[in-house]
Amino acid sequence: MPKRGCPFADAAPLQLKVRVGQRELSRGVCAERLTREIFDPAGVASGACSSCVRAVDGKAACSQCERALCARCVRTCCSCGAVACALCALVDYGGDLHEKVLCSSCAVFEA
Repeated sequence: MPKRGCPFADAAPLQLKVRVGQRELSRGVCAERLTREIFDPAGVASGACSSCVRAVDGKAACSQCERALCARCVRTCCSCGAVACALCALVDYGGDLHEKVLCSSCAVFEA
């Protein structure tokens, strides 16, 4: 049995399979939104904590590196009261019963 002919002839546009990847999206239709997510100065666009990758439940951000933090990962400096993440905070488990948390700015002066 022979194949049937195309009823549209030359009027139909060519239908090619084109793979649209992340690179094409970031340059095209979604360029503005994706750029905003990547270069957001608050660092909370992704919605994930930078320390433990849980969902961010508030607007807490590290005062040193400006990464987003969830409530469990927030550490408050005992000297200046600044919010710090696990990477920017120095925890002293020294002589006292309680731990002493210092942000990286205050840790320079305490050492």
